[in-house]
Amino acid sequence: MQTCPNCQHENRAGVVFCEQCGASLIGDAPLGTKHITYTGPASLPDSGAGLGSPVFREGTTLRFEVQGGEPIILRAKPEMIFGRRDPATGATPDIDLTPYAGYRLGVSRRHAALRQTEGNRLDLWDLGSSNGTYLNGVRLVAHRPNQVHDGDEIQLGQMVMHIYFQFIPDSERG
Repeated sequence: MQTCPNCQHENRAGVVFCEQCGASLIGDAPLGTKHITYTGPASLPDSGAGLGSPVFREGTTLRFEVQGGEPIILRAKPEMIFGRRDPATGATPDIDLTPYAGYRLGVSRRHAALRQTEGNRLDLWDLGSSNGTYLNGVRLVAHRPNQVHDGDEIQLGQMVMHIYFQFIPDSERG
């Protein structure tokens, strides 16, 4: 067990960031985060004021804007895995966050998945990652779907990105 220097939470061995407050467990100084108690609903709302559209049309690409890096643009597939390249096996996830300091920021090799659902919607799933997956600041329960909207903030460990649904008309596609 590892004790967090920030909140004194007892974490599992090998975890890089505190499971309670997100502070680094490998650095000398605590991260300076504070514990915020979430008092909202047990799950994220399916829709509401201020949220972008949960639906993406045929011909839509996904644009992920990672803080401090170039955007990642790709065409949606039935399942897309976020993670890091595994140098031992050579396995590479669909959305490789290795070039964005994925290891340093606590991204697991198979951290999270985006899965298409009926009605051209996307669900974000945490795949049991060590350092957590957050959607709009709310930590996700592992192996449960959470609907994603255009403009949502996704956090993997300490890596923050935004997802945008970008429609490209047939006339502009090459």
